[in-house]
Amino acid sequence: MKKILYSIFICVAALSCTNLDEEIYSKISKDNFFTSEEQFAKYSARAYTTLQHWGTEKSYWTFDMQVTDEVCAPINPNGGWDDDGRYREVQTHNIPSSSVILLGAWDFCFNGITACNDVLDTFESVKKDFDGKHRVIAEVKILRAFYYFMAICYWKDVPFSITKKIEGYPEKKDRAFVFNFIENEIKENIDYLATEPTREYYGRITRGVADFLLAKLYLNAESLIGTAKWNEAELACREIMTQNGGSSYYKIVDDYKNLFKVKNEFCEEGILAIPFSTVYTVSDHYAFLIHMSTLPVNLCAPLGIPAEAWDGLVAQPDFFDTYDAADRRRGWTWMYGQMYDLAGNALTINIQDPDDQNSTITVPYIIDAHMPEAAYTTHRTELQGARIGKWEYQSDGTLTSGQVGMENEFYLMRYADVVLMYAEALIRQGKTTGLAENADLQKIRTRAGLAPFTATELTLENIYLERSHELAVEGWHRQDMIRFGKYLAAWWNKAEQDESDYYLPIPKSAVSANPNLK
Repeated sequence: MKKILYSIFICVAALSCTNLDEEIYSKISKDNFFTSEEQFAKYSARAYTTLQHWGTEKSYWTFDMQVTDEVCAPINPNGGWDDDGRYREVQTHNIPSSSVILLGAWDFCFNGITACNDVLDTFESVKKDFDGKHRVIAEVKILRAFYYFMAICYWKDVPFSITKKIEGYPEKKDRAFVFNFIENEIKENIDYLATEPTREYYGRITRGVADFLLAKLYLNAESLIGTAKWNEAELACREIMTQNGGSSYYKIVDDYKNLFKVKNEFCEEGILAIPFSTVYTVSDHYAFLIHMSTLPVNLCAPLGIPAEAWDGLVAQPDFFDTYDAADRRRGWTWMYGQMYDLAGNALTINIQDPDDQNSTITVPYIIDAHMPEAAYTTHRTELQGARIGKWEYQSDGTLTSGQVGMENEFYLMRYADVVLMYAEALIRQGKTTGLAENADLQKIRTRAGLAPFTATELTLENIYLERSHELAVEGWHRQDMIRFGKYLAAWWNKAEQDESDYYLPIPKSAVSANPNLK
């Protein structure tokens, strides 16, 4: 699937040649060009590649981390990441419509929708039928539904269009309208999709992806449209859990860290992967660059990374403190305490001598997960704030000097999330009999070094914390905080707010471009 997804980059490069004597392929009719599922799938790559904006610095993902209680970006020791207060605005929920971080989240959704519409308009004009044609069309329609779902989770009402062949500007539709569209789009197209997630469909929309999206839609229905759909969420999860003759095609893997390794393709827990490459996804707009966003410069060389990282994103202290001390996911997700090089040697760092400002002293390189709230108005030190360490940093010599992207796959949807959504849906319905014996739910806990939940421990609060730690910094936390009634509360450097805080402003540039958004 990587070859299919990246073929679009090769096609774009080919179009840039300047030999005007080349045959003009645009004169080939679509019916002669599109004759197989593979050709359709390659063309659909332009819709899929918009997913790769997920891993950049100003994206839907990084916005979600910072607008929740997970991650923050205080001023670093060099004065960086202040950017006229734009990161503080997100942290404190005083987000103006001119925020470029907000715009990055908006563009992820609506550039994705536009790409899907372009592909589907082209497919609509192909009259010839062939095996797999309707499968690929269904994939792109459900991918578009995913982008719309992510949009209505951030914005109350959004511009809506399912074709580029309209006159004028897209009209703004309310959440209920778009919610119903997403639900119907999934139901009308799900039977066309591949059920078994073979390697041929890696990184593509399968039935598991569609059911996952449906489960998310129903799980958040009460907060989105005011109508609870817990039973529907339960059934959507059960579809994924029983599609393979009563069991699932997916499984909870033994080693949590395998999900986030550099070479983590085809992991059995992954339902939808966003592939990244050090060859094809190398620009700031497509690369997976979490290491650049979070690591201090002084840790790059000891970790085998030939770049000068930006020392930005760190854990919010309150979130860090929610982990049980025995939970191994704290150490797998966050870098804190004594730092070591690749050979296992304890690192040191030179800092200013507190007794003599004109000299330095050498101290152990120990990162404290805590820092003062004043870090947003003054600065934090290099040794304050746990860094994001969930994804293995690429130290295999593949990266070249100054390269900003790594090639870990990002599993946007994974089976552990399904199991936890299923457990939550049952708890909310009071249907917990036998849930404590669910082997997958038990394994999520035991692989993290924790005892399985007992029947009396299956509470909403415990499931919320389990989701927070299992899925930390993976991009779903804002939905969870809203659903569990946590989003309006005060947390590190953010005051308690009222219900208007649920809704984000539409970016100023989007309003300027579309009069209907006013």
